[in-house]
Amino acid sequence: MDRIRLNSILFIMGASTSKVVTLMLIPFIYALATETSGYIEFLSAIMLAGIPSIFFMRPGVKTSFEFQTRDIFLITCIIWIVDSTFAALPFYFLLECSFTDAFFETMSGLTTFGGTVFSNLDALPPSILLWRSMLQWIGGVGFVVIAVALLPKLNVGGMKLFQSEASEKNKDTPKATTIAKNIIFIYVVLTVLCCGCFCLCDMNLFDAVCHAFTTTATGGFSTHDSSMAFFSPNAQWVCITFMLAGSFPFMLFAKSIKRHDPSILLKNQQVWGYIKFILIMSIVLASVLYFSKALNFEESLRYSIFNVVSIITTSGFSIGDWSSWSALATLIILIILPIGGCSGSTSGGIKFFRFQIIDILFRKQCQELLHPNAIVAQTYQGHRIDDALIRSVVAFMLSYIFLLIASSMVLAVENVDVVVAITSSLSAISNVGPSYGSPEVVSGCYGQLPSLSKWMLCFDMLCGRVEILTVMVLIVPMFWRIGAK
Repeated sequence: MDRIRLNSILFIMGASTSKVVTLMLIPFIYALATETSGYIEFLSAIMLAGIPSIFFMRPGVKTSFEFQTRDIFLITCIIWIVDSTFAALPFYFLLECSFTDAFFETMSGLTTFGGTVFSNLDALPPSILLWRSMLQWIGGVGFVVIAVALLPKLNVGGMKLFQSEASEKNKDTPKATTIAKNIIFIYVVLTVLCCGCFCLCDMNLFDAVCHAFTTTATGGFSTHDSSMAFFSPNAQWVCITFMLAGSFPFMLFAKSIKRHDPSILLKNQQVWGYIKFILIMSIVLASVLYFSKALNFEESLRYSIFNVVSIITTSGFSIGDWSSWSALATLIILIILPIGGCSGSTSGGIKFFRFQIIDILFRKQCQELLHPNAIVAQTYQGHRIDDALIRSVVAFMLSYIFLLIASSMVLAVENVDVVVAITSSLSAISNVGPSYGSPEVVSGCYGQLPSLSKWMLCFDMLCGRVEILTVMVLIVPMFWRIGAK
């Protein structure tokens, strides 16, 4: 890698870190203004993180940015790691935990995984609770920008299919900066609306702000151990609404606003299929809960819709202990756990469009078996499903399975229960939060896991957030050969 490109990469790293430092000022000022603990620790973190950010930025100030494709892959991954390292400092200083736990919590926040290593959240300093929520909000909008403006161009896991959502092929094609501004504007508006609705449901302002951050980001961090069960049913319905909003494609929001046509969302093949799937699974789960006499009718409906939406949007909020429900109800939750939301949203997971493409390919194969001479068109949202797209989706699914197996084995090496190892890995890769196998991980608490397992789950979170192949390509020896493009 030549010096100019290296300086450019360092500049991007420094610029990103400087944004983290700037955002640390908010919990610092809050702790100072409310005279609660944390302002000294946040000030220390600001100073320690600020120096490297200046050091990184200085060589590249006057450098022209000319990145190769492999540079973009590298930058995409390294930003999350570097930002997580410095953003972990407040946890390390204020809560006096190990750096492993501090990094896990930060990576969980920025990737919107939502699992935590801390218990007794109600007793944590308000400044650190605010910082946790802010990390998820930052990570949510950061991923949407990457997913819409960057991943389609790299053709990661079939995301090229959605390049037209970010830029229509005409003279008015928006630039990346315009796309980012549109996304951030919509993201902020949704967050403000969510916060206002929470306040109307008798949440105090602090809880409303923190949960608006994590709900819009489909992250799942809460200020209370009992998560959304701490609040009223009305607040839970608000949470459902904005979890869904966060899991829809943000560029379709932008198109709907620009054309004054809200139906654009429902006309989208991915969104309409996604909504139908959620409705079906919610009705099935509600029926199971009601007829198993676990809950009454209203609770069955609310609990089923909330938990289905929370899991499939990879938010990870919870009401009720679904591990104590019937085997069928628990199985339904586990089935939908890896699915994820729509492309170009804050949600993680495999993404719903990939399952739709697999369904189209399955139907085509069945038709060709029945009618060998028939010519069956393969289209999705008006786009032809070509061999390159099929290879991308297949490669993604195979890498997902490979990572799940490898991660589960690493956790099993440290004598983690097999069920916990598999479901925790599945949850981390899908950025969901809760998993299955013990009361702690069902509630999304991973503090009892050994250190190596936590680092493995951090790697899973990163892979799940930036699309697995974006990270996996860095492992290929060809990536590091001199002259590779």
